[in-house]
Amino acid sequence: MKVLVEFEFAEDAAAAVRALASRGYLDVATYTPFPLTGEQAHAPRGSLPLGLLAFGGGVTAMAAAYLVQWWANAWSYPLNAGGRPAHAAPAFVPATFETICLAATIAVFAGFLLIERLPRLWQAEFDVEGFERATVDRFWLGLDVADDGASLDRVTADVAPLRPLRIVAGEEPA
Repeated sequence: MKVLVEFEFAEDAAAAVRALASRGYLDVATYTPFPLTGEQAHAPRGSLPLGLLAFGGGVTAMAAAYLVQWWANAWSYPLNAGGRPAHAAPAFVPATFETICLAATIAVFAGFLLIERLPRLWQAEFDVEGFERATVDRFWLGLDVADDGASLDRVTADVAPLRPLRIVAGEEPA
């Protein structure tokens, strides 16, 4: 379940983000016309799954590229050109490196789309009356809570002292 909290001023929303973080809410989404803080301390940094995808894609591409070049030049059709060896590893480096870069980039791009569930053409927030003002002059915070009533009551009790304009609870689509 998604709980949206609307604020009129940026200072109130920034204070709410800090207050909610101190109460243990680590995944607070902000929907604002501009960043609330200069350092963006509440934004996550880096992504381990994307890094692992890039590494896995690069290592797989390295092995595949080197193997294809070795098979083509040393095993399948070796040429004796001026007494040079058929398996010349330094000659395989540029194409192998380019293949690593290409495969790692494709892995990160596809992984990002999968992890972020993109493209999403619809989100539950879009159905909230007045949410479109988040791009103009309103500041919204989004909290993911469990589906039981106790969690919703706890979130409402934690957010109410922060003086929001309103609190909206809605269902998140699967």
